[in-house]
Amino acid sequence: MNYTISEVAKKFNLTQHTIRYYKKENIISPHRNKNGIRYFTDEDLDQIEMVCCLKATGMSIKDIKSYFKLCSQGDETLEERLDIFNSHREHILKEFELLQKHLDKIDDKISWYKGFMKSKRCD
Repeated sequence: MNYTISEVAKKFNLTQHTIRYYKKENIISPHRNKNGIRYFTDEDLDQIEMVCCLKATGMSIKDIKSYFKLCSQGDETLEERLDIFNSHREHILKEFELLQKHLDKIDDKISWYKGFMKSKRCD
């Protein structure tokens, strides 16, 4: 199936400008029809979804661009791509651990407030 830039933007909650930027940076490679209108395939959407995932989990555009450049070079770069994902996974896990510590602190404060308010009602 083919999608227009506006359909893709809406699907991923991106601006058309952002999608054009990804094209300019050679992160994605949409196609053009005979009238010169840009269109996107399901494969393009899979790539954009991966870009969104990597970006949302803290990977820089520079590193995302490097990853997709490796993808375009074929199977010779499979190990490098795996290394990128393993490294990024470790980064995400560290961030998750930090967020869990913050969440635990917030939960402690919520418990304190609930206990304090309950004791005030009993007085």
